[in-house]
Amino acid sequence: MDQKLSKKFNSFKKGYSQKDAEKVLSKKSKILGIMKNPTLQKYFDDVSLYFQMLKEFFSGKYKSIPIGSIAAIIGTLLYVLSPIDIIPDLIPGGFVDDLGILITCLNFTKVDVEEYKKSKIFALVESPEKNKTIFNNGGLKNYAGISYG
Repeated sequence: MDQKLSKKFNSFKKGYSQKDAEKVLSKKSKILGIMKNPTLQKYFDDVSLYFQMLKEFFSGKYKSIPIGSIAAIIGTLLYVLSPIDIIPDLIPGGFVDDLGILITCLNFTKVDVEEYKKSKIFALVESPEKNKTIFNNGGLKNYAGISYG
């Protein structure tokens, strides 16, 4: 099965269509609902951060993400959304393939995700007004997907 997952993931990196991007963004709540499955739940925050990255990429606020990573994220989220998988989601253990694809994507995009998080922290430091707002709203508990204790 590892070979099948690897082959499937590699197909994601080749590109995406506007329709694929729109589908992923319009199905955010459904995908996040799927992420609450016990097999996938550990990666809920990572997928939430993926949605934040996609939103900022497509709005033009953050363009430093390579197209291959954007395509991999979109392909991965479409795979999680799809009921037609290597292992169907309805049978016991059916989310294992989704987990494998997701972990592969997280490893593939790790550097890009870290750069994105750094950009959010730098933006926070450079903006005293934003700083004040965030601290007034309960501090830096989980800003930009990073826990501060």
